[in-house]
Amino acid sequence: MRKVPAYIEIHNQIKKKIQDGTYPVSQLLPTEPELEKIYQVSRTTIRSAMDLLKEEGYVEIKQGRGTMVLDHRTIQDLNKVTSVTESLRRRGFVVRTKSMYIDLVPADEILGNELNMTAGDSVTRIQRIQLINDKPIAIMKNYLPTSMIPDLIQYTNQFSGLYQFLEEQYQLEISSASDKIFARSADFFESEMLAVQPGTALLCIRRICYQDKHPFCVDDVSIIGDQYELAISTNGRYK
Repeated sequence: MRKVPAYIEIHNQIKKKIQDGTYPVSQLLPTEPELEKIYQVSRTTIRSAMDLLKEEGYVEIKQGRGTMVLDHRTIQDLNKVTSVTESLRRRGFVVRTKSMYIDLVPADEILGNELNMTAGDSVTRIQRIQLINDKPIAIMKNYLPTSMIPDLIQYTNQFSGLYQFLEEQYQLEISSASDKIFARSADFFESEMLAVQPGTALLCIRRICYQDKHPFCVDDVSIIGDQYELAISTNGRYK
């Protein structure tokens, strides 16, 4: 069995402590000499681990000040209709789409109910993997009535943010949305697509988008759980 490089082991240990709050967001990590003593490794190993954490967006290395822990999770505000892609870009990530595939499929009973269609009607399905800074973060599937977005297939790999593209190309603007949010573990195929271990926690969103109360898009999104967070505020107490 291949031995894991020392810097990867240290990276994994420090990353876990960032995720569980041992090293809090906006605080400085221990200095390099302190980390050498804590983990009993060389300075070269510590620096390699820090470089990898920086690349992943967990820390910011400030010359002369130290290494600061960043809030690596993207927060999506559920009080407004926004997409995962838009939320990621607002956090400063470079977002691009990998392996987009668009095809036509018949609506099953569930999709038919969600989109107010008859089972068997044509639905355009968009499948893609979304990357941040060239690392996979989400598997996205979107379903729209083919009659509303004719010839969408010709735009394969020509857009990254679907909502903005629909607004600009088809004048379809989302006025409201309903979300079902749940967590589950990544299966083998999802883990391969997202470059994570099978069983990794995924945050899943099933969304129906509406224009003037008429449903026109269903989103099915699975996001790496420790990279994303949802925020919602409520008023009043249900009785």
